[in-house]
Amino acid sequence: MVANTAQIDLAGERVGAIYGTAFFAAAEAGGKTAEAIEELESLITDVLSPHPELEQLLANPMITAKDKLETIDRIFGSVATPIVLDFLRVLARKERLGYLRPILAQVQALENQRKNRRQVEVTTATPLNEEMREQLFKQVHDLLSLEPELVAHVDPAMIGGVILKIGDTVYDGSVASELERLRTQMIARGTENIETHHNRDQI
Repeated sequence: MVANTAQIDLAGERVGAIYGTAFFAAAEAGGKTAEAIEELESLITDVLSPHPELEQLLANPMITAKDKLETIDRIFGSVATPIVLDFLRVLARKERLGYLRPILAQVQALENQRKNRRQVEVTTATPLNEEMREQLFKQVHDLLSLEPELVAHVDPAMIGGVILKIGDTVYDGSVASELERLRTQMIARGTENIETHHNRDQI
């Protein structure tokens, strides 16, 4: 069962990468990148998520592409923009409507990359208020030259300061880390002094 789930996830990622990249390129070519992405997001969050039966219908391989095309035209024909409507029709003909969520994930990843937008995990000893969040946003933006999306965490064990995590990189500016570095330095110096005295005794 686990292997099957993994295969489905891999298939979703692969299909999402192909069709998400194609949608993003079409949106850019039409000069409506932000609007097209927002519409695709709204399709999922405002239409499919509240109506899972519709999402299941569109993803059902037992329903013909012709029936799905008719459903798309009936529901979205008068409200969707041409780029999104045409994209849904392509997905219907290719039997790929069941991959709308991984497709959207790829589109969002490409948009984040275009805007140099990165998720920044922020850990502090106490919750961030709005002023602290704005200051931190500006500092990260100016220092790292990126558009940060702050995700706040609270760790009461921290003495103070802040820890930032961007991808696999951690920027530790907490007071606890400074104290730990100081403690390590003191231990190192103490060990060095002991070794010096020991060497003098041997001379």
